[in-house]
Amino acid sequence: MSSTNTRVVLREYAPDGVHSPDCFAIDDSQPIPNDKTLKKGQVLVQVSALSVDPHQRLFISPPPEKPTIKSAFRYPLGQAIFGIGVGTVVASKNDAFAAGDKVRSESMPWQSYAILGEDQLIKLPASDSALSDHVGVYGMAAFTAYLGTIYAGKPKAGETIMISAASGAVGQVAVQLAKARGLRVVGMAGSDEKVEHIGSLGADAVINYKTCGDLNAAIVEAAPDGIDIYFDNVGGEILDAALLNLNPLARVVLCGSMSTYGAAQSKIRGITNLPSIIVKQVTLQCIYYLPHYGTQRETDFLQEMTQLVEQGKMQFRVDERIGLESAPQALADLFAGKNFGKLIVKV
Repeated sequence: MSSTNTRVVLREYAPDGVHSPDCFAIDDSQPIPNDKTLKKGQVLVQVSALSVDPHQRLFISPPPEKPTIKSAFRYPLGQAIFGIGVGTVVASKNDAFAAGDKVRSESMPWQSYAILGEDQLIKLPASDSALSDHVGVYGMAAFTAYLGTIYAGKPKAGETIMISAASGAVGQVAVQLAKARGLRVVGMAGSDEKVEHIGSLGADAVINYKTCGDLNAAIVEAAPDGIDIYFDNVGGEILDAALLNLNPLARVVLCGSMSTYGAAQSKIRGITNLPSIIVKQVTLQCIYYLPHYGTQRETDFLQEMTQLVEQGKMQFRVDERIGLESAPQALADLFAGKNFGKLIVKV
């Protein structure tokens, strides 16, 4: 075992449109903390797995020239970045946690060992599942898919749902939850391999948005009776085309905007088709997982996902990278769309 605490440090902010591992550095200069390092109320965690997520692209963009109190958060230069992660308590000066407890954090530093406070940790229940599953099939992306499909989408059997980035961490779960509720599912992806995978999940039609040519015509062909629910993970041109094909009283779930994260403002495609949805009384709803943690909705999600997994009715593809040294390239691959499934770094 290494005697140093390996960290993934942000070396420089990424310019618009650049997705490079060179923005990061691997730092092995820090010693591993121990129980003597802890202050009262703190917990020392050995980090096991980290979730690589699209919203992190926002945190490595250059700060605005004229920041305001509402400017988006940025990772500080020269410090370890952080995100959703899981690990095992190895030392504690907090009565709520003991050595051996499995924990999750929304602000887990990307390093081998991390010191965290009680307000940064959630104790995970005893389970036979792998710890990494809590950033995978039972993690944020799957929970987001559940919230978007079930609570925001309000699905009814026989309706049509279209899901962008349908092979991704969120999309793959949304496809299967929709099929389980009797919906006709149209998926979208950007490679033939991903298209094939979405079909294997049960989608009734799949569009390769990179090769289909006229996007609107492709949607009309795939969803000739229109779209009742559109689950949007990408924004931009695909969202705009989807708006043209919505049925009256359709629901649009705004989950992500991968096409705009880190892009130059001059290259971001604006939405031009909003007027087409007004008379249709379409509902647009943003979905964000964090306010739902610890609620009955999370309990319902975990119960359903556990049952589906145990019954072999939920496929969840993971793109797993090994070691913190692989993390910078993992981030770059995510931002460039080169991952296939939920991207996780095993520490």
